Amino acid sequence: MTSASTNSTAIEGIVDAFSFYVFSGMPAHLIHVPSMRLVDRDDVFNMYKPAVEAITEDELKNFSGLSRTRKETLNTVLRDKVKFAMLSHRWLDTGEPTFQGMSELQEDMSKNPAGYHKLTKFCEKAREYDCQLAWSDTCCINKNSSAELDEAIQAMFNWYHNAAICIAYLASSSSVSDFAWEPWFTRGWTLQELLAPEKMKFYGKHWEPLSDNPDDKHPRDLTTPSQGEISTLVTPSQSDILTVIAHLTEIERHDLVSFSRGIHNVHQRLRWASRRTTTRIEDMAYSLIGIFDISMSITYGEGQRSWFRLMEIILQQCKSWEVFVWAGESSPYSSAIPRSPKGYEAFDIQKSTELSKSLDMGRMEGIVGETPPGLRGDHAFAMTRHGVQMKLPLLDVVFDRPNQSATIHAQAPGCLRWSKPCDLLVRVTCRQPKAQAEIYRLGIVNYSPSGLGRRNQYKIHEGPLLCFFFTLDPNGRSWLRLQTENVILIDHKGTPVRCRCSFETVYI
Repeated sequence: MTSASTNSTAIEGIVDAFSFYVFSGMPAHLIHVPSMRLVDRDDVFNMYKPAVEAITEDELKNFSGLSRTRKETLNTVLRDKVKFAMLSHRWLDTGEPTFQGMSELQEDMSKNPAGYHKLTKFCEKAREYDCQLAWSDTCCINKNSSAELDEAIQAMFNWYHNAAICIAYLASSSSVSDFAWEPWFTRGWTLQELLAPEKMKFYGKHWEPLSDNPDDKHPRDLTTPSQGEISTLVTPSQSDILTVIAHLTEIERHDLVSFSRGIHNVHQRLRWASRRTTTRIEDMAYSLIGIFDISMSITYGEGQRSWFRLMEIILQQCKSWEVFVWAGESSPYSSAIPRSPKGYEAFDIQKSTELSKSLDMGRMEGIVGETPPGLRGDHAFAMTRHGVQMKLPLLDVVFDRPNQSATIHAQAPGCLRWSKPCDLLVRVTCRQPKAQAEIYRLGIVNYSPSGLGRRNQYKIHEGPLLCFFFTLDPNGRSWLRLQTENVILIDHKGTPVRCRCSFETVYI
């Protein structure tokens, strides 16, 4: 690594800030656009160091209004001085340039004309945005180095965010009207590439811009189209690209423009991922590392376990029961986790305001002593080698397999207090084989402590309540969670009712 030697005439701290930016905020390898050769971080540092040392205080003042601190001002100036472009695209079946092939460019260009044509056009567009450096995942990662590949996957979100421009090449689209059939919107990695950049420009199959805006994330014309225009996926002359993408992907405009990474709005983000696919099964998990801002080791060949490890981290840090709002096949490693993000397609929390409110755990970090008011569910649940351990009120139910429903025998207030029968019918779509004991329970995940009463009763007085479906294991010693094709909700409105329950620790 090149040392950040100080220059007596340079602004104090700027060389150190530049060194940090290059070695921590930029890719390990980039294409030097004028020469079309690969350069590493040392090359970039030495290439731009004289220009960085020549930055004056007057130049800093021009940017100071955009940032609050001097450190932020330095970072803004450096990003403007050392610009790089990132490519977002769908790989060709064959013929993409490789890291090794870039050292023999002339020879490989004749062998793989389509791949190098795409790379050349990308670099041309990068130059139009005043970028002398460019990055493509096809040829700027030395995949023979496990350390470099690991870093690229972990840091890729940051690289797209730091780029001066992200150039998205939609090879199957001639206009916005083609977006509904564009494969770019179905790939796992392009979700991150859509959300991370601050600035983005979309190009169609012949490298023609798909709008008149230099930055499609910040279009000049912010006129909101009618619902009729949106539903037909209108052309750029009728609507900006961002509006069309928001309608197509169900990603709200504010997330497209200024996405905030981290473990929040978990269900919504996993629903976005549920509509996308990856070639390698592990990439379904790895492509979400940056979106959730987590760190996990990269181990190609582990298969389904990569998704389990990602969800394990999310479960440990999530502060909403929405992470359990899924249906379908579970992971082979835990019945608390879906087999893939497709499980989150089963229910759209955004369309149920009441459910969204009832899913807040009330979890508070650093709480010692009394339980915070409004707490829902078992906030002390934990991942163990036996599965997710949590305490739940288990309601007695009668499962009607032919009608795929469960009946809760409850009582409402009557002449003699809670004496009036009031059965609740809950939809439970379960196709698993008949349980040997035919004993079933509904476990309430987001239960309210105020609902737990004496004498093994639970008072249903607010909801909706998210439930797991259980039966006894063959030995009759523990509860097994059964897979269901629907998200199970008890959505009782009106007079509170009481029903029999047991408050037990289960392993899911």
